[in-house]
Amino acid sequence: MKSLIFVFLFLCINAYSFDTSVKGFIALDALNYEKIQSKNGYAVVGIGVLDLKVFAEQDNMTAALKLDLDGNLAEENNIFEEAYATYRGVKDFRFSLGKGVVKFQNLHWGAVENTYLDGGSLLGTDNNFRKASKKAFASVGYGHRSRGFLNIFTFFGESTEIDADEQGNPYYMTSGTKVTAYKTKTVTAFSTEKQTGFANKLELYQFNNLTLTQGLYYYKNKVQPDPSIAIDFGLSYETPELEIWMDTLAGYSSKGMYEKYSTRRLTEYFIQLGGEKFLDETWSVVLNTEALYTKNQQHTFSNVTIKSTTYTPDSALVEKSGQTTKSLNYKVESAVKYKISKSAFVTVGGLYERKIAEKNGQKNLSYIPGVFNANKEAFKLSSSVSFWF
Repeated sequence: MKSLIFVFLFLCINAYSFDTSVKGFIALDALNYEKIQSKNGYAVVGIGVLDLKVFAEQDNMTAALKLDLDGNLAEENNIFEEAYATYRGVKDFRFSLGKGVVKFQNLHWGAVENTYLDGGSLLGTDNNFRKASKKAFASVGYGHRSRGFLNIFTFFGESTEIDADEQGNPYYMTSGTKVTAYKTKTVTAFSTEKQTGFANKLELYQFNNLTLTQGLYYYKNKVQPDPSIAIDFGLSYETPELEIWMDTLAGYSSKGMYEKYSTRRLTEYFIQLGGEKFLDETWSVVLNTEALYTKNQQHTFSNVTIKSTTYTPDSALVEKSGQTTKSLNYKVESAVKYKISKSAFVTVGGLYERKIAEKNGQKNLSYIPGVFNANKEAFKLSSSVSFWF
């Protein structure tokens, strides 16, 4: 699979007769003010989002590279959020192969902040079903808008795998006598011996300006006690005067004891509802609301013996060993948008967020191990300049 991916991309991008185009998005945080309860407020100025996408197309072949320029570039191959090729030579079908986003959610930007499903939170969230990006995948799509529907089925895996010996036992990262994590490695093509994922997204366009979506997700790696599964329902309504969006997700996830953001069993429910009213060709107002509920039961950690040497779990893991936490995040945000040109606009708005959490039935705790900003509220005033090119 790895060799095939790079052959496709090489042919698509380097062929002389290909049509190419470059698209990008930059969001500049002109001046933001953020305040979290019991902490000092602070100003934020700088780049919010910086993405660049390159397309190459010839006949029925298309290739795309998306550079995640505002992400963590220290990880190998992490600069490529997307790197895939698509073939459309069979009527109503599209076949894609490479690295990118696994489609099953109805993701939509909020008013001044990203959605909870894409990391948009001042207080931090405890959910595992974020935007499923940077996955190695192969997908088949059938249908298109003129047919009234599009269904995309994806077979995928993570771009990092847990390193293991010949018997399949995971290697551990250790510090002195402490076990801190599993040893992982970055991969450009995943192994089904170590992990397997499936996703499906159905989009229905048969209701005039209304689009309905339904998505399913399944993922299991070798160290997970149980598979992670989710179902997503969404809709979007668009006219020249009004846009409305909604997304709902219910999911269950499980991770190995020493995986990043480890959990024995985590159940989560998410809902987003928002809209943008276009007052004229220049001005619009935006309102977005979101809520996210999680119930998270942690592993009970014990000693690990590796080659006759006994290691104890990292102290941060021991601290939350066996605990069950419940957390509710919700936020309300609104903004006014001014269109400078066809592809550039200024956004000014504000956000209020609240996080309510409990540990083993105990409420109103100011500190819960592994839960950031428990029982706090936050405010944000935002002004930004965004530009598509």
